[in-house]
Amino acid sequence: MRTPFDPLKFLQSLRLDVELDSKGQITVHGMRFLEPHKAKQARNILKIYDKLLRMQLDAPSKTMRPSVRKLVALGKVEIRDGQYVLPEGHGLHL
Repeated sequence: MRTPFDPLKFLQSLRLDVELDSKGQITVHGMRFLEPHKAKQARNILKIYDKLLRMQLDAPSKTMRPSVRKLVALGKVEIRDGQYVLPEGHGLHL
């Protein structure tokens, strides 16, 4: 099986600092230093994977943020038809 795409790792690979603020909003620092096409990619990732990123960022510290692989292993996220979804019963797409 292929390693699942991890939006947080991708954003971090662009040297962006991604956090949840006190209101639960995703904040990104460093976007202005990116080349235009990389900034557009980052904005698309933030929009498409908003709920999944929130799950990853909602951790006691940066070092404890779960990877997508860990969320899948813990049963908090499933991959169905190439899409991240919450386990049965939640009825929500991520």
